[in-house]
Amino acid sequence: MHDVKITTPSRLHFSLLDLNGALGRVDGGFGLAIAKPNFQIVAEQATGIHLPSSVYRDRTAAVLKRLQDNYRFPGIKLTFHSEIPMHCGFGSGTQLSLGIAQAVNLLYELGLDVQALAKVVGRGGTSGIGIAAFQTGGFIVDGGHRFPEQKASFLPSSALGDISPPPVLLRYSFPEVPLLIVMPNCSRIYGDKEIELFQTLCPQPEWVAQKLSHLLLMQVLPALVEGDMSSFGKALNQIQTFGWKKVEIDAQGTELQLTLDFLRESGAFGAGVSSWGSAICVVGDDIDGLKRDTEAFLKTLPEGGSCFVTHANNVGAHVISG
Repeated sequence: MHDVKITTPSRLHFSLLDLNGALGRVDGGFGLAIAKPNFQIVAEQATGIHLPSSVYRDRTAAVLKRLQDNYRFPGIKLTFHSEIPMHCGFGSGTQLSLGIAQAVNLLYELGLDVQALAKVVGRGGTSGIGIAAFQTGGFIVDGGHRFPEQKASFLPSSALGDISPPPVLLRYSFPEVPLLIVMPNCSRIYGDKEIELFQTLCPQPEWVAQKLSHLLLMQVLPALVEGDMSSFGKALNQIQTFGWKKVEIDAQGTELQLTLDFLRESGAFGAGVSSWGSAICVVGDDIDGLKRDTEAFLKTLPEGGSCFVTHANNVGAHVISG
């Protein structure tokens, strides 16, 4: 194998489940792999490291350094044909890291599975959704980490050392329905600001984890299995109103909340912010009409925004080798 092309999904992270730890586990969460946006990474065997011209150039170099610190390989040439926007709620860091790691793994026949690759490149310290999205796609629930044996803090994975990815509890194929992704232009939460919010607002009250778990078990999952997008959307709407998801929305300022309000008032079944946003996943019965209305609404915001239609990715990353 001399070259490989890897197309990753994006991941939507609908909510962390437990930022309290009273039952001896923290984090946990549920989310969905989607087809676009994506990374399309072309990798070729090379002597030396040849980096792409990209906003991800430095992060790519850091991923390759971690891989070279653990495994010997002569080099690699990388080209990006498409990219996931950074700090928008699509899990770009995990998809980039795993896409590059899988390319090295395949080109040089390292024989590693996705879980091992994730640990090497330092992903999965908080959520396992992005890793499972890369591996299998679909709708995913993960079980978090043992607290405090595996993880003794509430910090995001970017601020942690090597922590093994959490176990995947279940994975379902998501219905083949169009999904509207809406991205109002607002602040981006990452780095020191993200760490500060975790440090100052965790642990969350125990009732938050209890309510989220109830919604997941008795509304989100039955709606998913039955293909009931109306009930799925109602659950998304409820999740936006309390706990850590409310923290994430409030941290963005008014534009994100105004957009959520508009979407619900305009006929969407439901709208859920992914991670810190700004990406919002919308389900409804007239996605094309809702997209037109949303484009007009976004023009009324001070900084505007964008939206596009995609669908679930139920297979994970796609690999073509040559």
